Amino acid sequence: MPVTDLQFIAQRAHYNRDDYESFRYYIEDDARSDTELDALVESIAAPIIAAIDCTACGNCCRSLDVYLTPDDAARLADGLNCSEDELRARYIDHPRAQAEDEWGMLAARPCAFLKGNLCSVYAYRPQSCRDYPAFTPDFRWLAGDILGGVGLCPIIYNVIEALKYQTNW
Repeated sequence: MPVTDLQFIAQRAHYNRDDYESFRYYIEDDARSDTELDALVESIAAPIIAAIDCTACGNCCRSLDVYLTPDDAARLADGLNCSEDELRARYIDHPRAQAEDEWGMLAARPCAFLKGNLCSVYAYRPQSCRDYPAFTPDFRWLAGDILGGVGLCPIIYNVIEALKYQTNW
């Protein structure tokens, strides 16, 4: 059964931060091909993702920046029944996003659309939210960012712990 206690996960991630950094280097040098590593990660992640109810958590919505594309803005405006100009004015921080070479990002953290642990615009949510957490393709290239979220997301925590075990690290 996967671990979902956010306090425990945050404490373990903090306590083991040096180990996670070492594991990142291990993954970078792992002899498996990128395709083989991605397949291993996917085989580990699939049952963990199926076993964890993200609506019982919402920690990513409280903790992470949400980057947007123009398509995300159009979809959100539709879902909120407002114009894209109104959406930009109320919810999008373009200057901060452009400083990070992104089109846009939600201005508020926690996300303005988070109600309890649920997304109030779930059907219209941005693509970055739909994809989170993304392990593949290119797990080896994404490993640094993924490991940065190990203390925030029960799915990431459990996948990384299982991957450490599976790779005999």
